Amino acid sequence: MIQKVGVIGAGTMGFGIAFQIITNGMPVVLQDIKEESLQLAGEKLKTYLKIFREEGTLFGDSDETITNRLTFTTKIEGVAGCDLVIESATENLELKQEIFRQLDEICGENVILTSNTSSLKLSEISRNVEKHKDKVMITHFFNPAHIVPLVELLKGPDTKQETYDEVNAFMKKMGKVTIEVRREVPGLVANRIQVALAREALSLLEDGVVSERDLERAIFAGPGFRFSSSGLLKIIDFGGLDIWDIVLGQLQPEIETNVRSFSVIKDKIDQGNLGVKSSKGFFDYPGQSLDEYVIERDRSLIQQLKTFDKIQWEIEHA
Repeated sequence: MIQKVGVIGAGTMGFGIAFQIITNGMPVVLQDIKEESLQLAGEKLKTYLKIFREEGTLFGDSDETITNRLTFTTKIEGVAGCDLVIESATENLELKQEIFRQLDEICGENVILTSNTSSLKLSEISRNVEKHKDKVMITHFFNPAHIVPLVELLKGPDTKQETYDEVNAFMKKMGKVTIEVRREVPGLVANRIQVALAREALSLLEDGVVSERDLERAIFAGPGFRFSSSGLLKIIDFGGLDIWDIVLGQLQPEIETNVRSFSVIKDKIDQGNLGVKSSKGFFDYPGQSLDEYVIERDRSLIQQLKTFDKIQWEIEHA
């Protein structure tokens, strides 16, 4: 039974994962090699507890109780006593392989080891794992991990079903919506769909079909509006499978399928316009820091989360 969780990496994703777990009643050991990263995570914890409460979220526990569930360490040995360890380090294969090698060595044989990777293969990350071969998985959270409900789960070739079932039940207990990725593919499921959407959208922009502003409007006020209440397959059901079959036949030959570098992105990078972090990307972001814009976005996502009915979703899509 999972009663204590270790999180490796105190960056954006690691903090979000830790926050999700401690606000749902479970103690977490957050590990990072940089003391300043841990200090920043402690400050962010205070900030987000305040933000969630200001947005009307009720945790059921006091800030002090929640805060006391989180402990910090710069030593990887600090997570050895946990029942589940979630690696959320930088997307660097050699680094993740070394982390899993160390965890395999220091953790008891019943400890479950998972990676939050979004692009690397579990089979490669866990290559040096011996003792825990039947207890390795991917648990891929979506950024911001403490707000977006989705967690993608993938078993390794030697992972026991009981390990998957335990992690799946735990994530649901922590307030997450899980999906099973049945086969190891780069990008898992949601990121592949997101990249496919981005490729078509960017091709329409680059080929002069639509302006940046109107492309944003088209997605936000069209498919995005519908996606806020249902998934794609339900949209197809409402539209009619016969109609969608015709539309797919007509449009698939016209849809972007090439692998190309988009100048609409490359040119902006060359100009130093990297997005919110540089105050300019496709749009301008004046007068506030990156952190202030992130908090503004997250407040909006928290309100969206409050209207997200996880129970109804699971009943309808079981």
